[in-house]
Amino acid sequence: MNQQEMEARLQMVEDTLQIDKLEKIYGYYLDNGMFQEVIDLFSDNTESVEVGDRGVFKGKDGVKRFFWNYLGREGKPREPGDMAFHMQHQGVIDVAPDGKTAKGRWYCTMIQARPIKNGGPIRSVLGHGVYENEFIKEDGKWMFKKVFYSLHYRSPIAEGWAETPMIAAGIAPANDAPPTAYHPYPHMELVPFHWKHPITGKETIAPHHAEEKHGRK
Repeated sequence: MNQQEMEARLQMVEDTLQIDKLEKIYGYYLDNGMFQEVIDLFSDNTESVEVGDRGVFKGKDGVKRFFWNYLGREGKPREPGDMAFHMQHQGVIDVAPDGKTAKGRWYCTMIQARPIKNGGPIRSVLGHGVYENEFIKEDGKWMFKKVFYSLHYRSPIAEGWAETPMIAAGIAPANDAPPTAYHPYPHMELVPFHWKHPITGKETIAPHHAEEKHGRK
C-alpha cells in the first residue's frame, strides 16, 4: 500500500467516525429539545426528513417546519413530565468512494413519558425503529442530507407493542407528503439495506411475510 492509498483509507476511517458522532449528537440535541441545534446539523441542500407516521418534510425549510414548528412547538417549553430518550445503536456507515456522500443505518430504542392526547395523562412509552440516513460533506464538515426513520412501534409499557403498537402522534400538519413507507407492528417490513452483502457482493433482499397477514394482494 502506497502513501496515497494509506491516506485515503485513513480519511475514510475519519469520515466514518465523524458521521457516527454527528448521528449521536443529533440524538442528544433531539432528546433535550434543542431543535435549532438539530436544524443546524442539516445541509442547506437537504432532500427530506421523514419520521415514522408524521409524513415527509422536504428541503431545509421542511427541516425547520418539522423540528422547530412541529416538534419544538415554535420554542414553547415542554409540558411537565414530558420526556424522551432515543438510544441509537448497531450503526453501519458506508462512505462513497469520492468521500463526498455517505449512508448510515442505526437502530433506535425510545423511552418516553408523554401524553396520549393533548392535555391528557402522562404515560410511559417504549418505542423502536430504524434510521436509514444520508449525509453530505460540505466545507470539510459532514451534515445530514436525508433522514428516514421507520417506526416499528410506540407503545405504552404497561400494555406492550403486541397489544397497542401505536399511540399518539400521527400525521403532522404542514408536511409536504404523506408517509412513504409506514408499516408498524405487526405488519413490519424491512427497510432496505443501503449496502451489498460484504462477502458475496449481492443485493440483500428481505424475505416476504405472508401476504394474507398484511391484507395485500
